[in-house]
Amino acid sequence: METILIIILAVVFLAFVTMKIGDVFSPWTITSAVWLAILVLYQFQGDLLDPLSDQFLNCVAIWFPILCISSLVTYHVLPGTKGQVRSAEIPPMNRTIFTWLYVITIIITPVYVYQILKIAMMFNSADLLNNIRLLAVYGDQGYGFLQYSYVLSQVMVVVAFWQYPKIPLWQLISIVIVSLMSAFAIMEKGMMFFLFISVIFTLYEKRVIRMRSIVISVFSIVVIFFLINLARDYTEASESSDSMTFLDFFAIYILSPAAAFGKVQEDLIPQFGSHTFYSIYIFLVRWGGDFVVYDKWQEFVWVPLPTNVYTVFQPFYQDFGYRGVGMFALFYGVVSGWCYRLMRNGNGVAKCFYVYLCYALVLQFYQENFILNMVSLLQFLFFIVLIQQRNIAVDFVPREIEEEKEGGSNGSDGSDGNYGN
Repeated sequence: METILIIILAVVFLAFVTMKIGDVFSPWTITSAVWLAILVLYQFQGDLLDPLSDQFLNCVAIWFPILCISSLVTYHVLPGTKGQVRSAEIPPMNRTIFTWLYVITIIITPVYVYQILKIAMMFNSADLLNNIRLLAVYGDQGYGFLQYSYVLSQVMVVVAFWQYPKIPLWQLISIVIVSLMSAFAIMEKGMMFFLFISVIFTLYEKRVIRMRSIVISVFSIVVIFFLINLARDYTEASESSDSMTFLDFFAIYILSPAAAFGKVQEDLIPQFGSHTFYSIYIFLVRWGGDFVVYDKWQEFVWVPLPTNVYTVFQPFYQDFGYRGVGMFALFYGVVSGWCYRLMRNGNGVAKCFYVYLCYALVLQFYQENFILNMVSLLQFLFFIVLIQQRNIAVDFVPREIEEEKEGGSNGSDGSDGNYGN
């Protein structure tokens, strides 16, 4: 079945590319490319990891066609602009709100880092980076408003890269710095990857880089993550011959989730969607509800390398089995196709929000980053709408763009992008 899936995925991906159905960042292209890459790379891992399970292969066979078809249908059913909209265009932001949020982010992020460092340095300072990560995972999390540093940094990064050069370079650089500080505060590679996606996506949309640059950048970020992982896990024992090699790192962080998913079992607890709707249940419990709340951080399994991530399928399969995988593939497809259409029509909120969707879609081989992060996602969307508050209306074609097009020349839809060379 592995070989059949690889052939099907390769044919579908090549069809998207050669027929220019969407561009490299369309949801159907990302999804087919991600699973094709995982299955192909897995053929070269040797004996580092356990064989892929039928459970995983069945989920890929359910997930990728439903997501691709539903996103394609949603995108093409919704109305597009009459004329071609430059993808680099974005409606003017509310500069006053952006400035206030910028000032707040610049202030609270260093304070947030300081508070974490103050606690982490109470323990062994020689293992500071690992202590910071342990504190982020198992700590009290009682930092109040300071915890908004992470979400605000994401918002500032996305808006700033879209708006540059309308905002000064020094402001863009300062936003990147506080974003890196926010990532350092919890020793989490997710913020760095989000920053990476934001840069690559906006530069590609602005026609600054092409496909070749994206490929080179992906290899570069993998190497950077490997070095970060070595720094975070550095102890005296790491100087021994048992230190993690780059091949081990690649197998653990890129390929092991696919192998680990074979160890996931359906949950028999009758509570509806316990794993999928973790954010909702933890909110209800805080308000006095009597519900089961699972630990957000999964247990480690050995495949035989250790990992505690199980691909995007994990919560859906645990709660609803194969039906859940299909239902949420449909949900992902409709939402991503809808947002992709809005973005191509020039909607400013959608252009910013689609960066978050790209982040979730690219990391679907790793873990679920959309529904499980519902609270952070809503906060992110709230601040984006606030900054773009001139375009709160959910019109498929923003009023400003329609006004610009009146009396202009007729053109083709132009919504499908170009892959470049």
